[in-house]
Amino acid sequence: MQHLYFDLGSTAGGACFEVELRGSTARVCLMDAEDYQAYLDNDEYEFYGGFYDVSPVVLEVPYDDHWYLVIDSYPRRIKVSIAQVFD
Repeated sequence: MQHLYFDLGSTAGGACFEVELRGSTARVCLMDAEDYQAYLDNDEYEFYGGFYDVSPVVLEVPYDDHWYLVIDSYPRRIKVSIAQVFD
């Protein structure tokens, strides 16, 4: 399974991350640690996000937990930058 991932660590609910995609469309998924493991195991999982062909994408962490940001795309064709957004 080809994907890029970013370990966001323990993140408080309400934190926002901006994802800039260049080179390809992608499915951008924000997952807690349990759902990310299910994703890796090809089990059922839930995520926040969706399929995006326009960027930047801003995703808000829904609750306190350990979070991963997964970019489903062709890793050799896409460039991704991520920044935490502060008000």
